[in-house]
Amino acid sequence: MEIASRFQSVLRAGVAVAALVATAGTASAGGFAPKEQSALFLGSAFAGAAAGGALSSMFWNPAAVGQMNGINSDSNYSLILPDTEITAAGGPAAFRSSGDIGDTAVLPASYMSYQLNDKMVLGMGINAPFGLTTDGKFAWAGSQLARESKITTYNFNPTVAYRVTPGVIVGAGLQVEYIDAQLRQAFGSPAGPTAAVKGDDWGFGFTAGILLTPADGTSIGLGYRSMIEHNLEGTFHVPGVVPNRPIHADIELPDIVTLSLRQAVAPNWTVLGTVEWTNWSRLPQLQVVCDAATPGVCAAGGALSTLPLNWEDGWFFSAGLEHEYNSQLTLRGGVAYEISPIQTAEGRTLRVPDADRIWLSVGASYKYSENMTIDLSYAHVFVEDSKTSQAGGAFLGDVDSSVNLVAIGVRSKLDWLLSGH
Repeated sequence: MEIASRFQSVLRAGVAVAALVATAGTASAGGFAPKEQSALFLGSAFAGAAAGGALSSMFWNPAAVGQMNGINSDSNYSLILPDTEITAAGGPAAFRSSGDIGDTAVLPASYMSYQLNDKMVLGMGINAPFGLTTDGKFAWAGSQLARESKITTYNFNPTVAYRVTPGVIVGAGLQVEYIDAQLRQAFGSPAGPTAAVKGDDWGFGFTAGILLTPADGTSIGLGYRSMIEHNLEGTFHVPGVVPNRPIHADIELPDIVTLSLRQAVAPNWTVLGTVEWTNWSRLPQLQVVCDAATPGVCAAGGALSTLPLNWEDGWFFSAGLEHEYNSQLTLRGGVAYEISPIQTAEGRTLRVPDADRIWLSVGASYKYSENMTIDLSYAHVFVEDSKTSQAGGAFLGDVDSSVNLVAIGVRSKLDWLLSGH
């Protein structure tokens, strides 16, 4: 039973949470859902994101695809530069701090659209809608709870939009999502061998939305991304202690509702706004289950670890302003306040040390030619200082986080593919 007790203490605070997240920066995500799905909308702090204006709006609202004529592509790359440090209240003095656990990451997002006829437009989005990557000091005071996380997701979102009337577009799509997780933590002591958990899975969901343009210069978008249920199957092992053993973990990733507005207020000036709700409260706990009996660890069908979360729903509020400086250059900026789903020290794990945050963003779009526009954006995220309490209070720590985000996107019209030149 000593092996079971030691191994469960290793896994309890980290494995179940991080087993379901995608590669992105620690501090850039509310919960573990990175918002950097568009270089254009990063520049406005995602104000107006579901109200159209660009193909990448389809991530938040599939009806936005219906605004696009001909053939279009929208490729985006966000550089995530997090700085997240956890300092233990006790433990080995030389290794009391995690160092910067938030690895630099590049988050890509790509979109395409094809107009079938005057009424119907097809779209495709490829994203990583949930994300996390962490890598602290090898033998820091919390390494028995979290040493390294590297998890990748791919979400494929084929979409169709229909122009009901000149002022009403509806859209819907399918989500096909793949997750691959590799998680590591120290076993026995902060400098002990590395225990590893690996798993992957395919899951399915849908998107739906409506885009209204009741008057010139006004656009209102409402979009929905459904929950996705995953059943990760994989293995855990500890070198020299526990061989590869099969495990699984069930989870429902949250559904998301986004409401956005674009409103022209003067020639060349547009006000932007967004309110977003994420149903994180559907995650009361996360549990890793043994698929086969492992003597001294767990029985077949028994829980290897159970992590109570008790997360609340997440909320995101943003406002922005866009100015068409001339026919080639558009400038924008935005501010946002995000309420984290993690409001307790117990729910703030060492892999997901999330807290409330403020976003400040600026961006610009340059129309390089009739067929190409380049988007550039920068944002800084101020994360509220917070505390973590893990393993029944055995680990107490202070969390200090911030993040810088830089994004570039290229929007292209590809109608020449139809003409052959």
